[in-house]
Amino acid sequence: MATCDGADFVDAQLQSLRAQTEADWIALVSDDASVDNTLQIVLRHAAEDPRIVVLDAHARRQGIRANFARLMAAALAQGAPLFALCDQDDLWDPEKIARLRAALGAEAEEASAAPALAYADLRLVGEQGALLAASHFEHAGARNVKAGIGPWLLAHNLIPGCTLLGNRALLELAHPIPPGVFHHDWWILLVAAAAGRVVAVDGVLTSYRQHRANAIGAAGSRLRSLRFFRAFPSQLRAARRQYAFAVVQAEALIELARSRPLCFTQAVWLDRAQAVHDGLGASNPVRRVCAALCGPVSRLGFARNVLFVAIALLPLERAVARRS
Repeated sequence: MATCDGADFVDAQLQSLRAQTEADWIALVSDDASVDNTLQIVLRHAAEDPRIVVLDAHARRQGIRANFARLMAAALAQGAPLFALCDQDDLWDPEKIARLRAALGAEAEEASAAPALAYADLRLVGEQGALLAASHFEHAGARNVKAGIGPWLLAHNLIPGCTLLGNRALLELAHPIPPGVFHHDWWILLVAAAAGRVVAVDGVLTSYRQHRANAIGAAGSRLRSLRFFRAFPSQLRAARRQYAFAVVQAEALIELARSRPLCFTQAVWLDRAQAVHDGLGASNPVRRVCAALCGPVSRLGFARNVLFVAIALLPLERAVARRS
């Protein structure tokens, strides 16, 4: 669990962890220099439940990516056979760990296991826990994500990290997070897709809290459409950053596969990553547009794909240009 100024919600999240029907777990908590009483709340729970282990707090704020990277390293050091990413402000259903673990199967925890990951849908709730939407995937206009992943995963991620459960083989392969890869959860999903298996669990197992302080929240189709027309410039800037992340991340995936070729068994995903790198990351805008329109990777939803093509016409972000 990565925490940072989450005093309003972290107590409820820790209570939901302690209420899991699967009792065999350890919660590693890393606080990113909170200035409220988040750490005090966590320490109180740790004093009551030895399964909650608090890492030394950061003296200076590191950011979400660095905080989760630290937790990934700590989970490896603990010898964890499975791992789950936990946000400070959500609520886990009591059977969440048990159901995701069952979906992976006992073979995922064997020493010789291939990378494996399971995820499920989420419900959206407000600051006080009131239901906003029964399904995050449907609310986001991505109903087919319930059935599994597809090529769109290389262009954008619609599966929040807080719904993931992976095995040690995946953690060992995905860590450390490569330079330039900004979204730790998106990276973990891509590594699982290219090197092993990703299992979609039917059902809703997490309450995904929406509030003003969310680092990353969820927008429904109507809200996305409204933003698309009323705030196109800001939406375009955000989508350009995601486009850049997709290209850099595809290159990082290709590089990891080259260094660990025996680990990557899903060749189709590496072919798609190469297409993203060569097409969407091309220096020629015509080639980028062709890749966005006709390539093997596209986004889910009309508005997202309009932005996708529009971004392909624009100069590449500097981070992508430097790496291509």
